[in-house]
This record gives sequence, C-alpha cells and structure tokens, in this order.
Amino acid sequence: MNLNLYEFYQDAKGKNIIFYYCGPIAHASIEGVAQTLRKNLEYEEAGNLTAQSVFSVFIEQMQNILNYSAERLAIPETVENELRVGVVVIGHEKNGYFILCGNKVYNGDIPALTEKLEYVRHLNKEELKALYKERRRMEPSPDSKGAGLGLIEMARKGTEPLEYSFLPIDREFSFFTIRVVVGR
Repeated sequence: MNLNLYEFYQDAKGKNIIFYYCGPIAHASIEGVAQTLRKNLEYEEAGNLTAQSVFSVFIEQMQNILNYSAERLAIPETVENELRVGVVVIGHEKNGYFILCGNKVYNGDIPALTEKLEYVRHLNKEELKALYKERRRMEPSPDSKGAGLGLIEMARKGTEPLEYSFLPIDREFSFFTIRVVVGR
C-alpha cells in the first residue's frame, strides 16, 4: 500500500474537513459516530441551532446510506446483519458547514431519484415545511424505507439548495453524492 496518511491528513485539514468516515455502516455504528460528531461540533464552537442542524443532516445522510446504498456487505443468510457502504464528510467554509454523503446507486434508480431531488431543491422553506407535514401523514410506498422525509429534512435544514451528482462507475452502478450546507 502506498498511502501517505500524513498527506491525506494535511489535505483534509487544508480543506477544513472536521469529520470523515468511509466504509460499512450499521445502526449501532451511527450512535458511536454521532457522539464523536457532537463533541467535534462543541469544539468547533458551532452555535446550538447550527450544531443541531448539522447533526440532523448527518443522521439523515447516514440513514440514506444504510437504507439505499447499492454496495452491501452481509453475513450469509442474515439480512438484518447487512451493512451498507458509503462515505460521509463534514467540514466548514465561510458560509457554514458542509455535509457530503456518497454511495453507490443502481443506474436504473437515477431518474426517480433525480426527479425527487429536483422537486425538493426548488421549494422554499414554507413549501418544504408543508410537504414535510403532508408526507409524515402518508404511508410509505412499498419500495421505500420511509416517506421520502430524509431529502425534505435535509433541504429544510440546509441554507442553500441541495447539490447532487451521479458519477458513472459502470453499466450497473453510479456513485451518488449529495451536499448540504448549513449556515452558521
């Protein structure tokens, strides 16, 4: 292996990255990572409302990976022990904190996901609030792990429109990235 970890560390610091996780995610691991993030935000002296918003977006993004990542690790014959794989990065810039999440998705899922993202991206705060309330009352669709609340919640907490991209990997998969900015 030819990885200079110090260079990686310096690069992350230079880009104001305060948290980085890449790998398998399980419900139990989210709790431990969340504790570390809370302490880091205290150290960063993020205001309470800002810290709460960053934390909320982080949890939504971890749930996104856990529920929808196409990259899976499983102990044979145990779906409940399945781990999903992705990456989450948190950093700060002059406008606030950025929270990035990435994971593999099936290319066939991209059109529906793009439609949902574009719809949510163009709503104002009042429209997002109304949509959130409406979706909370709805039954989730059979192919969904929720009522689509995660994207809405991220858009509500963000101070800029959601940014996203799909990087083609091969004929079956692309790498989906979503970026949320939470102002200070």
